[in-house]
Amino acid sequence: MAEINTSPEYQEQYQQYQQYQLNPQHQQYQHYQQYPQDQQYQQYQEYQQHQHYPQDYQLQHQFQQLQQDQQYQQHQQYQLEPLKQDGLVEAAQAGELDPHSEWKAGPRERMIVATMGIIILLVALETDILVPALPTLAADLHGTSIETFWVGTAFLLPSATFLPFIGATSEILGRRAMLLVCNLLFTAGTLCCCLANDFSVLLAGRAIQGVGGGGLYTLTTLVITDIVPLRQRPKYLSLISAVFGLGGVLGPLLGGVISQKTTWRWLFYINFPFCGLAFATVPWVVKLEPKRKGSLAANMLRVDWIGGAIFVAGSTSFLIGITWGGINYPWSSYKAWLPILLGGIVVVLALVYEAFVPREPFLRLSVYYNTSSTIVFVLTLFQGLMLYMQLYYLPFYFQAVKEASTILSGIYLMAVNIVLFPIAVVCGILMTKLGTFAWANQIGFAVMTLANGLFILVNQNLSMVAHLFIFLVVGVAHGFLIGSLNVATQAIAKPSHMTFAVSMWSFNRWFGTCLGVSIGGAIFNNVLLHSLESKGASEADAAAISQNSEAFIGTLHGMPDGDLKSQLTWAYVDGFRGIFYFMVALSGLGLLLSLFIRNHSMNKPTDSAHVLRNDASDSGPAAAEA
Repeated sequence: MAEINTSPEYQEQYQQYQQYQLNPQHQQYQHYQQYPQDQQYQQYQEYQQHQHYPQDYQLQHQFQQLQQDQQYQQHQQYQLEPLKQDGLVEAAQAGELDPHSEWKAGPRERMIVATMGIIILLVALETDILVPALPTLAADLHGTSIETFWVGTAFLLPSATFLPFIGATSEILGRRAMLLVCNLLFTAGTLCCCLANDFSVLLAGRAIQGVGGGGLYTLTTLVITDIVPLRQRPKYLSLISAVFGLGGVLGPLLGGVISQKTTWRWLFYINFPFCGLAFATVPWVVKLEPKRKGSLAANMLRVDWIGGAIFVAGSTSFLIGITWGGINYPWSSYKAWLPILLGGIVVVLALVYEAFVPREPFLRLSVYYNTSSTIVFVLTLFQGLMLYMQLYYLPFYFQAVKEASTILSGIYLMAVNIVLFPIAVVCGILMTKLGTFAWANQIGFAVMTLANGLFILVNQNLSMVAHLFIFLVVGVAHGFLIGSLNVATQAIAKPSHMTFAVSMWSFNRWFGTCLGVSIGGAIFNNVLLHSLESKGASEADAAAISQNSEAFIGTLHGMPDGDLKSQLTWAYVDGFRGIFYFMVALSGLGLLLSLFIRNHSMNKPTDSAHVLRNDASDSGPAAAEA
């Protein structure tokens, strides 16, 4: 053990270094970071490394030796003394210290944020751009209604199941490498879809797209987390989330225009410029490097492949059962509930395995370490479920009830984004300024409950002005929620668990989208069935219409005006109202749970395992490690 320097000169230097740590953008701190050979610095790094990797027994032994060293204990005593003298420790404990209030994004940070915006827009567009084109696609490839349903699910399901593993793997292999791998998968899946001449090839391509798209989604958030201090993060996360919302709204509109004007294959062709731009910019812009370096072979051995395989298998089986229920098979069939049961058991086994076996597990249950964090993850699932229910079923409502075209349905949905984008940005700025986030979650779910309640009033006689007003209210609600839940996740999480917390936030968001389509479909079909029977339809006719509700729209629109058409249209309205009643209950529960979220300090230090490379071409405080 190297001798610890206890001279007054060293203590003075150490005091300066500690103060520089509170403001990582200070030039002297950046200069010090370039020369980490100081023995005391190396000893302290051993302590930090032990906290990150407590199951590494070699590091644990070194840490125990370090703790027992009398000189180290003396070093620890005077470590905080200068800060106490300046009142900084008390200020930090009181939550009054903002070490990043003067942080400004430099050219590199702005370029990275712009690149992440392009990537997230690509993923958002592909999530639901095919919805209005499904009838055309089904006719061209001679697909059944069930195969058509799986076009969307085949993308969403692997997106959700692979998310935690990809996020954790990027902690080892690096953000830039995983961004390129996921972009490659997304491009390969897109090419497969472009060349598809039957549904089996198309669904395989969508699944590959889903793995890459889900990885890109969580990695964009992780990169922002690496480069931006927590206090300044809300406005950037809200901006990225708003771009995702923009893509979600533009997707159906573009899908409607393209499917009516040209071949559906152009819905995939338009991805290639975005993919090419990502390949060109990510290696040049995202110069993040892991602090803990090693050879590719050594890093590959660190990846928790076994745990990842168990979790992906279990969660895939569980979600397949959820999506099959009420669509492919009745809920009473073992073909629906058996995959759910088996998948749930395998997921529990994966959690047990992760808790005891791997040295670097990709799942950390410690991210659920308090009530607030658990509630935020649940609310994230709720918001993802309601967002996708609305994006999927509102265009369906306009086409079935208001007899609108796919293009017009997409235009109406644009009203959501008119307010979503600015509200999300303003909300992010306010969270940064105030240093709190719980209020945004609570306002968002309160407004969402109001919006879902207003949806119950919709019918074929309601004016378009009233419809647009309700859409504006929905946009306000998502504007508050789309970024604030991510901020809440990161503010509550321990700095050393940030990657795993963000990955689980992304997983819950995508898990909610998978549930949104299947639960919405089950509610709509069952309510439509009972409504048709109550209006005098035979059991066979009611079952035939409810099981092919989308295909029947063309027949409904071709009917002459009269009592029969009116009754059938009202049956569709009842089906949609069943979905809206469910969302009222869900958003009301979300509002109740949000009241129990406790604000946590947003002045935590950035503890990322990845740092921006200090190139000679970069200058200015913002170019250093964030």
